[in-house]
Amino acid sequence: MLKPPISRMGGKSKLRKTIIEMIPDHICYVELFFGAGWVYFGKQLSKVEVINDIDKELINLFRMIKYHAAEIERQLEYDFSGRDIFEEYKNISVDYLTEINRAVRFLYLISQSFAGKGGTYGYGTTSRPKPQIFYKDVLNDLKERLRNTYVENLSFEKVIEKYDRKHTFFFVDPPYLETAGYENKFGEKEHLILLEKLKNLKGEFLLTINDNPKVREWYKDFKIKEVEVNYSVSRDQKARGKYKELIITNY
Repeated sequence: MLKPPISRMGGKSKLRKTIIEMIPDHICYVELFFGAGWVYFGKQLSKVEVINDIDKELINLFRMIKYHAAEIERQLEYDFSGRDIFEEYKNISVDYLTEINRAVRFLYLISQSFAGKGGTYGYGTTSRPKPQIFYKDVLNDLKERLRNTYVENLSFEKVIEKYDRKHTFFFVDPPYLETAGYENKFGEKEHLILLEKLKNLKGEFLLTINDNPKVREWYKDFKIKEVEVNYSVSRDQKARGKYKELIITNY
């Protein structure tokens, strides 16, 4: 079971064991909203695997790990956690960077930022800087995991259209409904489009989402499992604690 190289808002680190145990038999495994890839990196290999995310920099990172892990490690080997380095990476234009340089920049910003959002330098008095990206051969293990995976940068609708078969299983972890903090817009309109796509799916799906009355109404004809997750990543202590989430399946 591998650990992803980055953290992302809404990542499934606390739920992945439960999710993996619920995955049915399948031939083709598809993640529509990849994020950090906690489930993908934790589960057993499927015959065919597809990861997708609309974030171009995120997908470029995993493409570069797949093909150029050694060079990314070489460039990061002597980097350290520093505010000036963070600000330099943050403010540089990606238009002038190679794909490998873009991956290095993205990996540094995500790993050294507060809550993995890439916007604010992360520091603390009770925890050390996140050094995992600097360990030798860490990315090599991820490269091997990605070797036989299709890496897509498409809308979720297009991915469903391309890969939906009776033998396909979709893990669906979209941005949560009516929750702030996501860079890409994903509101009620997008959630309803996703709902229609899942209603007409040939294959099977498992959806994880925050517990919301609208979501319960939308998916009332499917199987709904309620789980409780403890979130601790927040500057506001009131935002920390246990929250209810839903695991919804069509099987």
